[in-house]
Amino acid sequence: MKRKGSMGVHHLGLATLDIDRTIDFYTTKLDWKVAWCDVLEPPEGGKIKHVFMDTGDGTLVAFMCPEKVPNIPQEFKTDINSAQHLPPAFYHFAFDCDSVEDLEKKRADLLARGVDVTPVVDHEWCRSIYFNDPNGLLLEYCTSVREFVEDDKIMKHRVQPGPMVKDPKDRAKVFEKLLGIPADRQPA
Repeated sequence: MKRKGSMGVHHLGLATLDIDRTIDFYTTKLDWKVAWCDVLEPPEGGKIKHVFMDTGDGTLVAFMCPEKVPNIPQEFKTDINSAQHLPPAFYHFAFDCDSVEDLEKKRADLLARGVDVTPVVDHEWCRSIYFNDPNGLLLEYCTSVREFVEDDKIMKHRVQPGPMVKDPKDRAKVFEKLLGIPADRQPA
């Protein structure tokens, strides 16, 4: 397992109600590999299917899928934001791309695999693409395009380039994906 540093993220733990669909998405759409699977059997009954997915650099994303475990609901919101009544962008997970070129290739690959992905969004200091997994989680691939400077540490309003994307249809898609505002309800 190759890691970039000794103090990075080991794994992120999330929930799913459909472990097979989740594994299929991450292995066939993102080319992640299954690193570890197990079934937990709580003493009170039921089971919890558990998988760790390797993102490619040794960082892991884990999913737990409860099945008939007492005191755990059979149905719940797995996307986090809707359960908290928040716009989609609040809780999201961003994965690293090495360059803008790699980000554009990742976008083209996701589109070819049938994933509904935004155009590349210009955030001034980074570029990103956004899409959802089968659990409704907002995912992002992101690459930094410059070094941070002292002014970046100051909390203030910052003007991002244009509406972050130039084409009005692309803008509408970004606003809907990140803010949950349907195109017909967005400001002009």
